[in-house]
Amino acid sequence: MNEDKEEKKKKIEILVYAIAILIFLMTFIPGLPPLVFNLLCIDVILLAGYEILLEGLKDIFKLNFEEESLMTIAVIAACILGEFTEACLVILLYKLGEIIEEKAVAKSNQSIHKIVDIKATNANLINGEEIKVVDVKELKVGDTILIKPGEMIPVDCKVISGSSNIDTSNITGESKPIVVEKQANLLSGVINIDGKLTATVEKTFENSTASQIVDLVYEAQNNKGKTEEFITKFSKIYTPIVIILAVLIAVIPSIIGFEISTWITRGLVFLVAACPCSIVISIPLALYNCLGSISRKGILIKGTKHIEDLSKTKIIAFDKTGTLTTGKMEIDKIEIDEKYTENEVLNYLYSLEMNSTHPIASSIIKKIEEQNNKNMIKLQEVENYKEIAGCGICGNIDGKLIIFGNKKLLEKYNIPNKKLQENKNYIVVDNEIVGNISIKEEVRNNLDELTDNLSKLGIKKTVMLTGDNEQNAKKIGKELHIQEVYASLLPKEKLEKIEELKKEGKTLFVGDGINDSPVLATADFSISMGEGTEIASDTADSILISNNLNAISDSIKISKKTMRIMKVNIIFSLLIKAIVLILGITGYAPIWLAVFADVGVTLLTVLNTLQIR
Repeated sequence: MNEDKEEKKKKIEILVYAIAILIFLMTFIPGLPPLVFNLLCIDVILLAGYEILLEGLKDIFKLNFEEESLMTIAVIAACILGEFTEACLVILLYKLGEIIEEKAVAKSNQSIHKIVDIKATNANLINGEEIKVVDVKELKVGDTILIKPGEMIPVDCKVISGSSNIDTSNITGESKPIVVEKQANLLSGVINIDGKLTATVEKTFENSTASQIVDLVYEAQNNKGKTEEFITKFSKIYTPIVIILAVLIAVIPSIIGFEISTWITRGLVFLVAACPCSIVISIPLALYNCLGSISRKGILIKGTKHIEDLSKTKIIAFDKTGTLTTGKMEIDKIEIDEKYTENEVLNYLYSLEMNSTHPIASSIIKKIEEQNNKNMIKLQEVENYKEIAGCGICGNIDGKLIIFGNKKLLEKYNIPNKKLQENKNYIVVDNEIVGNISIKEEVRNNLDELTDNLSKLGIKKTVMLTGDNEQNAKKIGKELHIQEVYASLLPKEKLEKIEELKKEGKTLFVGDGINDSPVLATADFSISMGEGTEIASDTADSILISNNLNAISDSIKISKKTMRIMKVNIIFSLLIKAIVLILGITGYAPIWLAVFADVGVTLLTVLNTLQIR
């Protein structure tokens, strides 16, 4: 409703501005009496600039000198001097700039508004046979909800029945739909596309992913960077200085005998031309656009203050487990002795693993089911089942002792073999090794070109910091082309290594946020893997909601472009202003040209800023 009122107000504002332009054109009708001419000009000034003049007068009385104050002083002074055409042009050009700037700012805000709109308002609560539409804030952990096709997931929950395709692009930036079934975890803010889902609430509205993301967006808007803070302070000091200089330009020559009206006009030109609109508007707009553009890549940065550090990154350090890898294990290779059929051995293994809750068990079960016809797998009864921590599992099937585990477990059961390897798990039937399975960590998808893309952006080196053993770490590091690998690190040693890397250049650290908090807090810029974690309490400077590490190179590229555009805008603005100020003081620039230069420069810098999108 408020948005409709705002839109209606803007349309009326543009209509009034158009009427003001038509009246201004009437002032050029030949033979107009001076009184009519002056009245028409006053109509133009009041129609197009009543809000500007009102705000400007309020600021002047409060001694709060902003852009509106400068324009108000310029218009009033021009009218006193009888320069009504100049006064009209000042207002019309400034108002035109305001209208176009508002459009540009609204366009740049679209990506941020999309993030803020990911919170649902209602949910379908199932209470026995009844389905009741309730405010999403009323949901409690353990409640059962129905999610219909086309609806947004209201809170973080788990599917208990039904299947559907879901669109996670609101949260992760991934446009490809994902199939979800029973036991799947759903994040609030994603869209249910085509199937009915019944789910149990796992987090309240305030603690769900969408709410935490929106909170971070508002936090990001308040966390200003050094450049943005400097511009804010600069404008508050700069504007009063400009007014004092303009007064001196107008008064001093008049005191020593020069024509007073000429130097008052030149002072006004100086006043208007020196207006810092282009810098004050374009710098925050650039940073805001940067946050929005990076958020569309699946990274949420907690404030513009971090953008400069991100743009200067020279070294990127990655945690391994949960960052470069998913934290899940997968089967690399299965080898079966020729004395046994593969189906027979896999049946033994499958039956054993169905009793285990270890992460490796689910990987093995999944692999066996994928590689073999599920109907051929026979689930057999296991007696005397044991799980030996850090070693493996064993049990009796059909009167045979079946053992599955690593070298330690086989030595424990006195099954010696000189060829036993540390990185393999062996299948043993009645004290005889009948096969082995190589296990490896599941590496995240699409990381083949990650280091190459980072190198093209000027990243000097990539590093892995992990507490895992050297053999596993180097294997993953080699697969992903990580330049330096540091393994078997304690949390304190990780911290010391980050401090060392920071001496070589701005260092970015990427971790999963669970046990990397000290390192995330110490790095120059830090990214936490974010999907499904307690985002709000994270110590990182940003959250990789999409879990797609390739978004890091995109975010660095965008931040570098943003800083480059900001520098160009500042240099261009100051250069043009310097030229117009010199022309104004020497009498070669009228007031309207000064306004045109200010508004024109502002528009050009704003348009340049929109490239970031």
